[in-house]
Amino acid sequence: MIVTAIKIVLLIAFVILIALAIGLVVMAGVAQSHDVVRIPVPQSTFVAGTEPKSIYSDAYVAPMEYSTFRDIDRVAQLAFHRGTKEVHRDEREVAYEGTMLGLSYTISYILMKDSSPQTLTVATTVRIVEPKKGKYCWMVAKHVHRHLLPYLLDRMVITAPD
Repeated sequence: MIVTAIKIVLLIAFVILIALAIGLVVMAGVAQSHDVVRIPVPQSTFVAGTEPKSIYSDAYVAPMEYSTFRDIDRVAQLAFHRGTKEVHRDEREVAYEGTMLGLSYTISYILMKDSSPQTLTVATTVRIVEPKKGKYCWMVAKHVHRHLLPYLLDRMVITAPD
C-alpha cells in the first residue's frame, strides 16, 4: 500500500517536472519570436566589471518598438527581479546584487535610448560562494535562467508603460 502511494507520488512529481520543462521551452520560444536575442555582456557597463570573477555571464537584448521607458528610474520601478540590494545606478543602467543557495549574482538593466528602436538589455553574472551547495544549485538554475530570463525581458518590454 505505502509502496504504491510512493510510486504514485513520484509519478505525479515526474509529470509536473516534465510540464514545467515544456513550459520553459515554450516561454523561450515566445521570447525569440519577439526578437529577444542573447548577446555578450556589454563592456561599458557596471556588470561587465563583475564578469572576471564569475563562472557564468550572459545578456539578452530586446528592441522596444511600440512602447518605451522614459528613464532608468522607470525601468528600476518595473524590474522583474531586484536581488537583495541595489549596487549601481546611472542614467542608463541599474544593477542589483543578490544571493541564492550558495550563489551570488548581479543583474543589470541597461536602457539604450540612443539606438533606434530603443532597447532594453538585461545582463547577469553568477559567482559560486559556497562550493558544494552552489555548484549543484547552478547545474539546475542555469537551465531555468536561460529559458526564463528572455521571456521575462520580453514581458517587461511589451508592458513598458511610456
